[in-house]
Amino acid sequence: MYARWLPQWAKCSNASVSGIYGFVGGGTESDGTPTASLIQFTFDSSTGKFTGTGTASHDGKIETGSVTGTYAVASNCTVTGTVTVGSTTNPFYAVVTSTGGVKLVIGKTGATNGGFLVAQGSPKCTNAGIKGDYGLVATGVFVTGAPFPTGPVDLIGELALSVNKKSGDGVISGEAAGSENGTILTFADEPVTGSYSVSSDCTGTATITPEGESALNFSFVIVDSGKEMLAIETDADTVVTGTLQR
Repeated sequence: MYARWLPQWAKCSNASVSGIYGFVGGGTESDGTPTASLIQFTFDSSTGKFTGTGTASHDGKIETGSVTGTYAVASNCTVTGTVTVGSTTNPFYAVVTSTGGVKLVIGKTGATNGGFLVAQGSPKCTNAGIKGDYGLVATGVFVTGAPFPTGPVDLIGELALSVNKKSGDGVISGEAAGSENGTILTFADEPVTGSYSVSSDCTGTATITPEGESALNFSFVIVDSGKEMLAIETDADTVVTGTLQR
């Protein structure tokens, strides 16, 4: 099947992956512990190199840092490369989709990690620039120590982002539903409020507070010309990523 439809759009080169992208992904480390990451990458197609900064959760320990790497895009739209974090370098493999997105897996022996990249495009990176209605999807796990039931979590929501006319602060309102380790939450159970702040580099932070529960804090990267945000929870003892789409 793959071989039959790939040639219809397979005309790729390094230029197919160039500029600024957001990445979100996760999986498990070689010891079985969960991991997740959110990174803003800059790809230089002329050199086949990239840099990135972002946030990661390793079994609930939140860290920020930078990455570097190399990449090569073949004409059939497959990608091979290396990614270096600190003193550790691992291979990765990816494919450029027909819409220009990139699906990626890390070739770290014993681990199972992957994710996807979306081009930044030309968003207006201000609080007012991203106001509007978004659908939220967040998945992951709460580990021991989190102020929520320990175990897997899967949340959806409808969030409205607006701007306080006097202060210019970002304001969040909406509803959420989902499952926290098998405990079902309905939209009626989970009205949410919150706030957000956007930086000029198209990254930002958000706080979402379900009624009667602890606040959820996120870092995010704006992509697809402001139509989407990729996010990671930054609270200790959480390994949760998500997307917000208009």
